[in-house]
Amino acid sequence: MSFLICISTTVLFNVQNVHAVSGLKVHYIDVGSGDAIYLECDGVNMLIDGGYISQSDRKEDEASRGVLEHLVHNDLQNTVNENDADFISQLRVILKENDNSDVTKYLDSLGVKHINYIVSTHPHYDHIGGLLHVINKYTYDHIYYNGHDYTTRYYRYFKMLAEDNVSSGKVRAALQIPQQNDTFQLGSAKVTVLSDQTIDYTMANGTAINNGSIVLRVDYNKRSFLFTGDVQYAAQKKIIETKGSSISNIDVLKVPHHGHTNSVYGNTGHSENYELFAKVNPVISIVQCGIRNTSVSLPTNRVLKDLSMSDVYTTKNQGNIVIECDGNYINVKIKNEIVHGFVKGDINGDGKITPSDYVMARRQILGTLSLKGNGRVTADINGDGKISPSDYVLIRRHILGTYHIQ
Repeated sequence: MSFLICISTTVLFNVQNVHAVSGLKVHYIDVGSGDAIYLECDGVNMLIDGGYISQSDRKEDEASRGVLEHLVHNDLQNTVNENDADFISQLRVILKENDNSDVTKYLDSLGVKHINYIVSTHPHYDHIGGLLHVINKYTYDHIYYNGHDYTTRYYRYFKMLAEDNVSSGKVRAALQIPQQNDTFQLGSAKVTVLSDQTIDYTMANGTAINNGSIVLRVDYNKRSFLFTGDVQYAAQKKIIETKGSSISNIDVLKVPHHGHTNSVYGNTGHSENYELFAKVNPVISIVQCGIRNTSVSLPTNRVLKDLSMSDVYTTKNQGNIVIECDGNYINVKIKNEIVHGFVKGDINGDGKITPSDYVMARRQILGTLSLKGNGRVTADINGDGKISPSDYVLIRRHILGTYHIQ
């Protein structure tokens, strides 16, 4: 009997009974209230964002940059002007001397030497800060950014480093702006760009920058992942309108903007993410958030309410989260341990397939029961991403002995 693995706080099965998977691995790296996601499949890898520069940075507010303040205001301004020819070489020296990036430490622990694809979803510091160290340390084949203007030093330095990497011959990959519907292969996995980087979201403060985030869908056989950067309502609405079928019934969602409500959705009491969550209908939701000076606790209660049909896990509570997927089964690991197992077809979670599971699947079809999270996935026997009469028929046949659920 095979298993589909998802996270929980209780252990139903021994790790030895878990279905062994290989193929796509997705690492949601704990970088505090920032994003950094590393994917690898068939020897090809991709890094989406780089979080903060360091452990100390992520605990401070945006007025106090920790390592970045030291880098920008002390070393660089006291030694060389950024218009001087020696600026980039001095920047590289300082980055090397202050090499305490959360992301590079994590990648080094995996033995990473080269990155095939680097994606900077948008230029806010909690996403791009750590990429300064990344592009200084590793070689890479492709590097994508959203192309929007932003006047901060760390963004300017990121672009300068990327340009110098090409002119110096370190890499051949110049900064590229991905186009909506662009695709590329991550080994056997397919990556699709869903966002439209040509749209100008003219709004106050950082909202326009967030809405300009690059949004990616990754498909690996029957399983799908959605990576949303920090997109807020305007961009979410546009993606729903233009790419609605591409974001329906996603298996794993990276929750946008660290689980912020952003604003209340009309008079409903929902977060402004409500329409997106309803469309995506994720089985598993990952929130990359942490401890920092903020007026709200993340993810917010409204976001958790809107994701009540999904299993929600956070890097703040679980630390680094690694998802392993063979295109059918999914293992979710916290600190290298699989902490919860589910038998496919075992909807009630008692460790076996019984008539009560058949009844629950049938009630879902009839509308008298609403399965959520793992229950919804374990009821999808034929793997088509939805619960249909054929699924509960297969459960019934399994019980009768005329069919064996693999």
